[in-house]
Amino acid sequence: MVESPAQVLGVGVGWAIVVGLGFAFAAFMLFITYLQNRFTDHNTKSLEEFNSASRSVKPGLVAAGIVSAWTWAATLLQSTVVTYNYGVSGAYWYAAGASLQIMLCAIMACKIKTCAPFVSTFLEVVRIRYGKKVHCVFIAFALVTNLLVSSQLVLGGAAVVTQLTGLHVLAGLFLIPTSVAVYTVTGGLRATFIADYTHTLGLFVVIIYFFFHVWTGDGKIGGLTRMSEMLDAVVQRGEGVVGNAGGSYLTMRSKSGLIFGVTNICGNLATVFCDQSYHQRSIASLPTTAARGFLLGGSAWFPIPFLFATTMGLAARALVGIDPSMAQLSESQVSAGLPAPSAAVALCGKGGAVAVLILLFLAVTSATSAQQIAVSSVFTYDIYKVYLRRDTSGKHIELVSHAAVCVWALIMAIFGLIWHYAGISLGWLYLMMGIIVAPAVFPIFGTLTWRKTNPVGCVVGMLVGLCLGVLTWLVTAYGLYKEVSVTTTNAAYPTLAGNLVSICVSTIITVVWSLISPQNYTFAETRAYNAPEDALLEPIPSSNKKEGEITPLSFDTDTEDNKAYVAPLTQYRDAGVDNIEYVRAAGLDPDEINATAKRVIAISVSVSLLLVIVIPAIATSAKVWKPAGLGAWVWLGFLWLLWSVLVVGILPLWEARAELAVVLRGIVHMGRKDA
Repeated sequence: MVESPAQVLGVGVGWAIVVGLGFAFAAFMLFITYLQNRFTDHNTKSLEEFNSASRSVKPGLVAAGIVSAWTWAATLLQSTVVTYNYGVSGAYWYAAGASLQIMLCAIMACKIKTCAPFVSTFLEVVRIRYGKKVHCVFIAFALVTNLLVSSQLVLGGAAVVTQLTGLHVLAGLFLIPTSVAVYTVTGGLRATFIADYTHTLGLFVVIIYFFFHVWTGDGKIGGLTRMSEMLDAVVQRGEGVVGNAGGSYLTMRSKSGLIFGVTNICGNLATVFCDQSYHQRSIASLPTTAARGFLLGGSAWFPIPFLFATTMGLAARALVGIDPSMAQLSESQVSAGLPAPSAAVALCGKGGAVAVLILLFLAVTSATSAQQIAVSSVFTYDIYKVYLRRDTSGKHIELVSHAAVCVWALIMAIFGLIWHYAGISLGWLYLMMGIIVAPAVFPIFGTLTWRKTNPVGCVVGMLVGLCLGVLTWLVTAYGLYKEVSVTTTNAAYPTLAGNLVSICVSTIITVVWSLISPQNYTFAETRAYNAPEDALLEPIPSSNKKEGEITPLSFDTDTEDNKAYVAPLTQYRDAGVDNIEYVRAAGLDPDEINATAKRVIAISVSVSLLLVIVIPAIATSAKVWKPAGLGAWVWLGFLWLLWSVLVVGILPLWEARAELAVVLRGIVHMGRKDA
């Protein structure tokens, strides 16, 4: 158990949050699922609804799902850690380095619809295109990604609960994924989307609460000028940041911040591209909806780590050493993500502790539900139906999906336990994950978007990239610090070197191999895969008749009242070049999707350049910020957060107004009947 200098709440509060709030929310989600099944056309007993939300989710809810799935424990804890260590550059590079991946994912969201409109996972495209051997390699990288992300979720959540309440870490590790599994296994992907929406609204409320407490009013910080003075005093005490301009925390001229930014981009490319939970959101919506959802979600997610980390990270750094209520944190406690809860306690006492507990609970549980349903889909469609029992379908598959959710909840807890007792922190896992799974980034992107991508090049690139990345990571740690340990492998330069080698070597090998020996795949098989038998069935048009010919009819009998009826004969239309008609059979327009993809590429590239190059260049024009510069930075972040509230809070309600009206009428009617 982490020794907690900031423990201000009793163990009972920890149990109330983890068990009471967890299972109360699960009960609420079960009630929502009941209303959905009773009053709408969507029923969670359908496997398509459970795993893909009937492919009918609208962009606002897709955006909410992306924001929530991308808001891990690390989003709030690790972003605050790097701000605590490096200053304002840490918060910015965390947010920018993890937003551009969501934008790029919008490109794959369009492509997967034109290449494989009926698949349930992105790994199915890999199997159909490359075969089972290559498929197994991709599955391994995908599941390791889910394992690392899931471990961070429970590890970070349990650490904060333990620090603030004294609840034993084992209780947090096992109860958090268990409570989430209750509503995930019952409600499926749509329940996950609804949970995402409600959780994200709660996140916004708590972030705004801390924002106003720190940057306005008469609190311990009391505003922009006072914050600047307190941080200047930290530098004057000799506790400034080595490599920052003037050692200041109020500068974007930060060598350590930039190093973290590059590492962050590599690692988060891996966790987005390799994680089925993001591809699941593409599959669960129309292509134009998915593209808008990813673009909106990426823009709405940015201010969450940016504003929260800027607020809590700077507050923690300003208060440490001068306020007795601010905990003095060891390196291991900082790496565990404890500056944020410590600052919350110092700023707001027990109220701050409760607020940050609720904040972390909402972030951890919503992202956990996304991980559970993603792993369930991979196990069901890519392992069980392919390698264990190919002839199964229907109710049996539904049971397998549900069982996979429960098993993964247990695996999350077990690995969280292993990492905890091995002395592995949230921060170590976060910086290491790109080294392990980043080699799969370009192979996945190329598989879904580039016809030349070669399967052998993908496998060789991934395995060589992984081996060289790990080797570089360990050798750099030993070369710089003369030992390989948890501490040295968590340092900036070893993790930077390992991440860059992993992703670059894999990309170079895959691209060069594919150019020398291109596959030139047409995606014909993937378009037809899993399509309904009658996908291309259509009535024989009257224009096909010769002059004077009578339209052929088929005669059938209604089995209930034995009345005969006449139906026109049908025919299967031609599948077209490379089976493109299957895309239209899915209710999609290939030309419209291609036009959307071009717009998405232009927007994604432009926004990526803006976040990674333009804004940092402008922000570094001032060597060290004055209070006015800090104020502009902070209030722009707040305005951006209001945009997020509009996208995630208001837009989904507007889009679902018709369905909500149906449900409300059903409830009123049911109440009158009971009366």
